[in-house]
Parts: sequence; structure tokens; C-alpha cells
Amino acid sequence: MSDEQRAKYSLIEKPEQFLPQAQKIIDLAKRKGAQFADAVISLGRDISIGAEKSSIKSAEVSWGKSLSIRVFIDGGLGDVSASDVEDDRIDELVEKAIELAKIATPDPDFVSLPMPEKPVYEPATFDEKILSVTAEQAIQWMLDNIQAAQSVDKDVIVSGDVGLTVSSAVLASSTGISVAKKSTSIHIGFFCVVRDDNNIGSFADHDSARFIEDCQPAGLAEKVTRRAIDYLNQKKAGTFETTLVLAPQATFSLMHTLARLANAESIQRNRSLFADKLNSQIANPAFTLLDDGLVDKGLSSGCYDGEGAVRKKVTIIDNGRFVGQLHNSYTANKAKTANTGHGLRNGGIAPSNLQLLPGKKTADDIIKEVEDGVYLELGGLSPDPVSGDISTNLDFAFKIEKGQLAFPLANAMIAGNLLELLSNIDAISSDYRYEPGNIMPTVRIRNVQISSGER
Repeated sequence: MSDEQRAKYSLIEKPEQFLPQAQKIIDLAKRKGAQFADAVISLGRDISIGAEKSSIKSAEVSWGKSLSIRVFIDGGLGDVSASDVEDDRIDELVEKAIELAKIATPDPDFVSLPMPEKPVYEPATFDEKILSVTAEQAIQWMLDNIQAAQSVDKDVIVSGDVGLTVSSAVLASSTGISVAKKSTSIHIGFFCVVRDDNNIGSFADHDSARFIEDCQPAGLAEKVTRRAIDYLNQKKAGTFETTLVLAPQATFSLMHTLARLANAESIQRNRSLFADKLNSQIANPAFTLLDDGLVDKGLSSGCYDGEGAVRKKVTIIDNGRFVGQLHNSYTANKAKTANTGHGLRNGGIAPSNLQLLPGKKTADDIIKEVEDGVYLELGGLSPDPVSGDISTNLDFAFKIEKGQLAFPLANAMIAGNLLELLSNIDAISSDYRYEPGNIMPTVRIRNVQISSGER
């Protein structure tokens, strides 16, 4: 490792050294008229490898340091950011943020940035081993996967990406927040396409983690290729009311949909199906969905959100009842309720790790009990966020016949309403896919309308 690399790694591993600079920026913004202000200084290294048509398309290693300043005047926001900022430009950037805040539309619903809180737990998010991974190693992972896929089908078309990120940041605010955090992540994903005469089969999968020990790059593209072959020779099955079984990744898409509908900003603006559903029964009593950003090594874990607010574990749906909204500082102050710590730096709201509590039957047993149904492996239901109406294609689905996956479906489409589907859930599996921090079981839904064209 070169002396320059050692110096950069030292900066990432000890972000606290940037807190005095961030605090000086806040003090300057206050002197220039900001009522509230915060500043983030972040730095990191990214390795990104891309593949297209079964060959390496791109390979990039980037180091970056950036500064973001937000100021608020009468609720109006001025937001500026820059990369590799020198100290002599700080005054200019603060002036620009002040200028933007003064011309922004005042917002009477803005009350304050978050106040300092002590986190209840600090989850592990940083793996030193990822610091030592080189671009050459990441390229070799990609090449090994392409070769493994081609051992299954020499003509397979492999697209994919490998990414490793090491980052750290500090945040200081005029309300007294002064925090530092660091994190790592690794991601590898593939989309493989196979052909047989005039038939095309495809599939996708990924593996993501905070810690390198939780990610298994080897063999992923091979597995995806074998599953793509299973999607050859798709058949139509007509239009029918049936049982829909969501595989773990399809379940995860549903979980994210529900978490987005629990976004307090959308609810306050009547842009969510859940706008008038708080404390109402919206799903089968077996359905309990949690958001927990405090899981060790969780993909979205961290003791603070993007505004420096402390993260809190939230039960979104409890035994089928919608009981918990996800808040940032703005929506929490507007509703005069506790901030759940789900704020983004840009003012938005996002879930962290999602966990659907498992049931009592295995996924295999849930499928075996289905005489006639559809197994959705990838993709989401994509409901309208306000009405909940669903009309979407099921691109990666199998027909279930007599408890077995019989054949891949062609041109399948689902219609219905999200609330009806949630009420018709009748089984959640005891086993599940675990992406660090996220629990993704199999879910079975009765009485679902599906069309797959004429037989």
C-alpha cells in the first residue's frame, strides 16, 4: 500500500478529525443569518466493476471528499454541495446557501432540525477487511463468475456489477448535533440470458452485505444461469382466480412497498393508501412488519439517519394493523410526535432494514399445499400508492400444479387491490432469505386474479 493510500485510509478510519471544520461552518452560517444549519463532510473510496455481453465493460476506483451545507431561514431551505472543497471557498458556499434560503418559499410547518440524542445502540457497520480489497480482486470475482456461467451454457449473455464502498462522514448542526460515522458495503449482482432455438430465458440475483464475510461472490452467476434455463419454454395459462405465492425477493418488494406507504410525508400530503388507516386492520393478523436500523451488519443499519437524528426501531404493521409511520424531523415536528430517525439528507424519508416476522410452515410446505397457483420469484406488485390498485406484469413466475412448480408463465399479469391481497394472506413461511438485517420469508395469498393470455 502506498503512503498516499495509507493517508486516505487514515482519514476514512478517523472521521472525527473533521468535526471541528464542520462546526466552524455552522458557526459561520449562524453569523451570516441562518436560523438553523447543518453541515456534512464525507469521504470515501468506491470500486465499481461492470460487465456487459459476458465481458468486462468498466472498472473504476474513485476517491472523493465532499461538503454539503444546509441553512434554513423562515423554513426556506438553501442547500449547496461541492467536492474537494478548499477552506478558502467555505465562505463563498455558506453565502450561496444563505442566498438560496432567503429566496426560497417560507415554510410555516418547519420547526427545527433534530435535537441531539444518545443512540440506544451502535450497530456494527464497518469492516476493515473491505479496505484491503483491490480492484484487481473485484475484477477477478467478475471474471470467475462469467466463466462459471459459461460452464453451464457457453452462449449465456452475462451482465453484472461488483461494487465495494468504504465511506465515512461527520455531521454538525446548529441544534448541537455532532456525530461521526463510517461504513462499508459490498455488492455483486448478475442478469443472465440464455437462448434455446427461438426461446429466451433470463434471471437475476444479487448478494449484498456490510461485511465481506457475509457476501459470497463465488458461483452466483452460475446459479443465475441455471435459473435462467428454467425460464425457457414459457407457456400461457389463461385467465383465472388462483393462489399467489411470493418468493422471498418478491416478498421483499411487497415489504418495501408497505414501508413506502408508511412514509409520514406521503401520509400527511394524502398521497398514500395508508393516509386514513392508522390503527386500522389492513392485513391478515399473521402479518407483522418491522423496520429496524439497529441490526449489527445490517445493510441499512446505523445509529443516526441522514439528519443526525437517532434511529428507532418501528413496528409498521402489528398483527395486521397499521400502527407505525416513518418520520424525519420535519414530519415529526409537523405531527407533534417523535422522530423515528428515517430522514434522508435531501429531506426525504426512507426505510432501513425490513423484517417480516416468520410463520409456522416451511416454504416447501406452503407450495405443496397449493393445488393450482402461481409462484412469483422476482418483481413487485407495483400498486398505485393512493388507490392501492394493482395491474402489473409478472415477468418471473411459475405455474404451480399439484404442489409443484410446473412451468414458467408467459405474459402473466396480476390485477386487484393491495388491501384485498393483504387481507387474503393465509401463510408466511418459517424459513426465509436473510440479506443482512432483512428477513424475507415466502408469503401465500389466496383468491388473486391472474391473466396469462389464451392457452
